[in-house]
Amino acid sequence: MQSSPITLRPAPTIDALQAHHQMLLALRELYAPNVVWTAPAREIRHSGREDVIRHLLREASAMHEPEYSLLRRSMNERQIIDEFAVRFVYAGAGIDKAPVDAGDFVELKRVRILDLSLGKVTIETCIENWTVLLPAASAKP
Repeated sequence: MQSSPITLRPAPTIDALQAHHQMLLALRELYAPNVVWTAPAREIRHSGREDVIRHLLREASAMHEPEYSLLRRSMNERQIIDEFAVRFVYAGAGIDKAPVDAGDFVELKRVRILDLSLGKVTIETCIENWTVLLPAASAKP
């Protein structure tokens, strides 16, 4: 029996941004009410489920034409570790302290460390690596 790779691209009727928003809203209940979300390299910290969801939706909205690739996942009853890459054109606003410029085509590699308690995410730490694949300036004549 042949296995097929996981497809992270949504069906053609739903664009990637809409699919990502729907996923975040559906996963809201997986976050504990007092969840803490951090991105240490950018010195970003958000507390509380609604603030974290609002933050994640805002970040997703800043990613034009995102393409997600799951690289690795491991989990146990206390922790989930997801490593993924997303390539997108940065809108220029929506990702606090983003080390890229508006219009840059970038790849963001993120390792998400989710600490769990009673089946809910209590702490999400994002270790990030940003790479500009095509600067906005090089696309202009």
